[in-house]
Amino acid sequence: MEHSNHLSKTEEIERLRSAYQLLTEREQNLRVLHSFALNLLQQHTLQDVVWAIVKHAIARLGFFDCVVYLIDEERQILVQAAAHGPKNPHEMDIANPITIPLGQGIVGTVAKTGVAEIISDTSQDPRYIVDDDFRYSEITVPILDGGRLIGVIDSEHPEKHFFTQQHLELLQTIAAMAVTKILHAQAVQRLHTYQKGLEEQIEEQTRDLKQHIVELRKSNQDLEGFAYAASHDLAEPLRTISSFLQLIQRKEKGLSSESLEYMDFAIGGVHRLKRLLDGLLVYARVGQKAVIQKLLDLNEIMHTVESNLSQLIKEKNASLYYDQLPTVQGDDSGLIQLFQNLIANAIKFHHKERNPEIRVTCVEEAYRYQFSFQDNGIGMEEIFFEKAFKLFGRLHTIQEYKGSGLGLALCKRVVEKHGGDIWLHSEVGIGTTVYFTLPKPEYQLPS
Repeated sequence: MEHSNHLSKTEEIERLRSAYQLLTEREQNLRVLHSFALNLLQQHTLQDVVWAIVKHAIARLGFFDCVVYLIDEERQILVQAAAHGPKNPHEMDIANPITIPLGQGIVGTVAKTGVAEIISDTSQDPRYIVDDDFRYSEITVPILDGGRLIGVIDSEHPEKHFFTQQHLELLQTIAAMAVTKILHAQAVQRLHTYQKGLEEQIEEQTRDLKQHIVELRKSNQDLEGFAYAASHDLAEPLRTISSFLQLIQRKEKGLSSESLEYMDFAIGGVHRLKRLLDGLLVYARVGQKAVIQKLLDLNEIMHTVESNLSQLIKEKNASLYYDQLPTVQGDDSGLIQLFQNLIANAIKFHHKERNPEIRVTCVEEAYRYQFSFQDNGIGMEEIFFEKAFKLFGRLHTIQEYKGSGLGLALCKRVVEKHGGDIWLHSEVGIGTTVYFTLPKPEYQLPS
């Protein structure tokens, strides 16, 4: 009887010891999970998150080894992302990551099915693939986002029947805790990759654009130099042709009326070509000349233009009205050309049934001034708005209106040299308004 009681007490002590050991293990596991959760919150990159799994969870659980794989959806393979134990590379550097196709081996099977597995004796499982060394036990848990595979946690042990249901639950808990962080880190990584690619693309395009700008500037300079040289060199032979034609006209008294008419046509053509070359010279000079940075009172510019055009204004009985104009930074000769061309154009293309009226207004905006030159002339159709600013962009025959067709092209050149924009609005029979902008002095870009 005493022997029976002694056995009963021994069994009870053993049972209590086992229970205490189990409680101790569970408490330790909870501490590991709690520590892992706190550590996980501090991780932001994908590399830090997966290494936190093996270093701050699996290693502290006392597992022999562990590998975390992540899915490469495009190639449909698992790629080693982190490892603990014999497979643990130096620090966090994985030179040759292990890759496993979906469906291959125990890890590939779990990845494909999404169902965790414990293999108590791998020697009896044909799916087992020996990596660095043979181990009898293996436990594999998928990392899932809903039903979508994110990765796999896999661990092996040299002893048979090592892994328990409790181990399985622990790994499943770790996988569930890590999945959101992994997804977030992957999203951030994709964003950084996209941003880097975008920055590289922008940098490359900027380099190309800068190169194109350099080439375009050189091309423009070459073209302007050619235009200047050509127009300048052609002026002298034109004067010679005109002089000899006029000399022949005066000397040859016996010329028929038809010959004299042809002579007039030839002289008129020479004069028109001379006007074109003069206009081209002015246009080329504007392109070659840098904008002189000095403050200019546009009221004084307007007084100068009004004086220059006084004879034309008087002849055509034109009226010129303008607001108080601001001070800008720029080149006085260029702005005089701009204002003079716009007013002269407005007078030239006046309506035959009314005297020309030109109104100049200015509106102040945040960084610039917007000017408008409004007339009551003949106007034009919308299809000609763009053509009006092109070189030699004539909209009328030479018989209707004399001129080189360079007026608005020159205006566009001057405005753009000063860092502004120019455009127009017009209605046939009502009139035309030319708009342009000039930066305020404090926002003037260097030329």
